[in-house]
Amino acid sequence: MTTPSSNAQSGAAANDTSKGRARDAVESIGDNPAALLAGGVALGVLVGVLLPRAAKERELLAPVGRQIADRVTSTAQAVKDAGRQEIDTLLPGRDATKEKVTALFGNILDAAKSAGQKA
Repeated sequence: MTTPSSNAQSGAAANDTSKGRARDAVESIGDNPAALLAGGVALGVLVGVLLPRAAKERELLAPVGRQIADRVTSTAQAVKDAGRQEIDTLLPGRDATKEKVTALFGNILDAAKSAGQKA
């Protein structure tokens, strides 16, 4: 049989346990600020998606959105071009490669001929 005092004691113990868990959660959030930032961004995106847009907001932000999209597109293209140029400088030219391969096969044929004559 449970008495009111034993219920109060178990309730107090549960309250202390939940306070301890809350304290641990707050401390772990403080240890990982990146997770806190990511959670805040996610919450902001969720709120932004759920709130309806006003006509004035569309009118004011549409040009900014286009500018950002244009900048991102031009930056991506510049990065792509720079990457291609870097790869082109690292790889030998087609003509140079063709000459090296031809010289290599010529050297192999010469070595085979001289080996055949010595045998």
